[in-house]
Amino acid sequence: MRVLVHLGEPFWRTAGARQIQVALANGATVADAFDVLTKRYPALAGEFDNAEAKPALFVNDEVARLESPLVEGANLHVMWAVK
Repeated sequence: MRVLVHLGEPFWRTAGARQIQVALANGATVADAFDVLTKRYPALAGEFDNAEAKPALFVNDEVARLESPLVEGANLHVMWAVK
């Protein structure tokens, strides 16, 4: 299945793109999408694992977590959390 990942600041600068389409197996989760992204863009691993704050995640405008399931055509938004 295909999922469109929308990267917010500063993630898109690290990857060089604001939107990235990833191919995942059926039943994949947000964590699986992160695995694909960090393999394709290794510098994102450091951004995602920031000790100060974890990115805010949304799947199709709903708050998500790493274990949240993804479906064909989902939009995954990754951005810095606002406190």
